[in-house]
Amino acid sequence: MAPTLLRSAALIMVMTLLARVIGFVRETLLAHQFGVTFAVDAYKVAYSIPQTLFLFVPGALNAIFLTSIKGLLTERRSEDAVRLFRQMLTLVTFLYLALAVLGYVFAEPITRLIAPTYAGAELALTVQMMRIMWPAAVFIALIGLFQATLNAHEDFFWPMLGGILNSVIVIAAYPLLVPSLGIQGVAIGTTLGFAAAALTMLLPLRKRRYSFRPSMAWNNAEMRSIGERFVPIMIGSSVTQLTVFLEKYMVTPLGEGKVSSLTYANTFFQLPMSIFVSAFALPILPYLVEYYKKKEIQKMKESLENSLQYLLILIIPVSVAMLVIPEPLLSLIFQWGTSSQFDAHALKLTGYALFFYSFGLMFLAGRDLFTRAFYAMENTKLPVFVAVFSIGVFFAAGMALTRTFDHGGIALGASISAATNMLLLGWLLRRRIGSMLSRRFWITLLRTCIASSVMAVIIRGVLYLWNWSGVHWVIYKGAVIFVIGFGAVIYGLLLIALKEPKVKELLQKVKAKVYRGDA
Repeated sequence: MAPTLLRSAALIMVMTLLARVIGFVRETLLAHQFGVTFAVDAYKVAYSIPQTLFLFVPGALNAIFLTSIKGLLTERRSEDAVRLFRQMLTLVTFLYLALAVLGYVFAEPITRLIAPTYAGAELALTVQMMRIMWPAAVFIALIGLFQATLNAHEDFFWPMLGGILNSVIVIAAYPLLVPSLGIQGVAIGTTLGFAAAALTMLLPLRKRRYSFRPSMAWNNAEMRSIGERFVPIMIGSSVTQLTVFLEKYMVTPLGEGKVSSLTYANTFFQLPMSIFVSAFALPILPYLVEYYKKKEIQKMKESLENSLQYLLILIIPVSVAMLVIPEPLLSLIFQWGTSSQFDAHALKLTGYALFFYSFGLMFLAGRDLFTRAFYAMENTKLPVFVAVFSIGVFFAAGMALTRTFDHGGIALGASISAATNMLLLGWLLRRRIGSMLSRRFWITLLRTCIASSVMAVIIRGVLYLWNWSGVHWVIYKGAVIFVIGFGAVIYGLLLIALKEPKVKELLQKVKAKVYRGDA
């Protein structure tokens, strides 16, 4: 299993990075074409509906439906898996088609609820674009269902490709639709992008003999089990969204620039989460389901430990870099040229928040893995209870720490909440399946911390002790990239010198691939 998981993780990392780059191009085109205007505001308000659904629905269906499909496949009940797919396809299509129709009809009241100050042309434009994008709800639901089914077969390529194609379609809308339709062309492109992402997965599903014929035979044990697990997932997702509102509640009174700096820091912080953490949290679920169904608990524990070791090697140096050079890292993404509105003051405020966020990165990685383990055991309630408790910790810590650390206290509160969440889930999981972490894990942690500390001294020393004043911003960016790359090489060489077996495994796999390629 470990080599397959590693290949899947590598594929997801590469595809996610590509998707992020293309997504950045998409956002840049929007800013370049329309600037900061009421048209963009209207689009963002209208887009908030499909965006919220896209952040929630695919993940929820993956957590709920994947475990059911994988369980049937593990028991060699392929025909039952196809029947369950048809039942869910019919139900999901019916529900989200009804939702899209209601959204289309009541687009104006929904817009007034989300943006109560909108009136006149701004209101009319927002309502029009919301109606254009409401059909995307159906395609988003299908994306979630198709992705969960393919992931159950350990196929991660087509769902990731669909996400990339989504952004490509939106980008294509700028030269093809925007010149004649304006911002409405972007809204059409958005809906078509979600449609393309769903359609991309039809062929691989057909190759696996899945049928798209409707089936309304919903009164069975599997469908009832899915329904029972859906409610906790809904609550859990709602709780997660609550953190956004609590964060805004705490940061708003702290003064100008604090809201945006915290948002920018969090946006940057999510980048390694989406690239590295998702790369292991997404493909591990089918394996955990299979092992749990077969009662191979030892293999389940070994998979969790192996994934945590790989994440230590990837996440610890990233966290350390955020700790010691937050401002140079942020300047790579947000600061472009001497006329950039993201000035030195903005960089300082955002870097301060990123410093405190960085403490929580590894805890969030562990949380996501442990949550998948509970999903594999079809226990969606405990992660929700832990999440609710952690939200309380976040709010209490954030309110208390802002007095000392200003907006950084909110970021530190988020890190404390993440640590609480992971440690509680780990303790509860240990009570159910036994100890997961052997001596190997702690040795990997020690080696990773030693190598990261040496890397930190080098990159901090070069970027902060060297006088960069008067250096052209392009040269400075190049220097930052070079120093980060050099630090990464030093980190890797130190792990090899410390005889870290996981690095040795990676090198052997790369070597084997090269030799096979030569042959």
